[in-house]
Amino acid sequence: MELNAILFILCLPILFSLFSSAHGLHLVYAASVGGGEEQKQDQPSSKLDPFDIAANTYGYFIKQLKNFEFTVNLDANQIFPNDEIKQDIVSKYKSAEYSIANLKYDLLGFNISASDIKIHVDPTKIDITKTRVYIPVMLANNVKVSNGVVNLDFNKIDLGSIYAIYDRNLDKMTVHIPMVIAYRYIQQ
Repeated sequence: MELNAILFILCLPILFSLFSSAHGLHLVYAASVGGGEEQKQDQPSSKLDPFDIAANTYGYFIKQLKNFEFTVNLDANQIFPNDEIKQDIVSKYKSAEYSIANLKYDLLGFNISASDIKIHVDPTKIDITKTRVYIPVMLANNVKVSNGVVNLDFNKIDLGSIYAIYDRNLDKMTVHIPMVIAYRYIQQ
């Protein structure tokens, strides 16, 4: 319940900006039904059915969640089980599948831990110091999320379709988790 409140608070600026736009509600309506740009309308925007606007604004809002993400900074030794796998991924840009025994990190004040993590990575070079690591498969078991008040347990989660940026100078990865992927588990 409190996690939904956190998500709502994080998304409140989006809603506010949608409704305070100088373009008006008809653009939100038009964008939600598939048109991204302003479209000619036969009727004035004041004739729009408020129920249609509410239903389509919800759809538009859900689409916009894909543009937002959480980030977590992790030491490279938390993600790579050994130096050989790490070098194959960040220097030779080889795809790999491997397991991580345990992973612990903090996200928005929550302590998150998982074990027996199966991961598949597809790296690409960004520049001499950075590598983008696409993670199409990340399956974790025994996931625990807590902050003292909220305590959640998941037997298995799938965080596939996330990505990370490895920084060679810092020997750290910034993992980017799209809000729609995290929300699958936050709403429970």
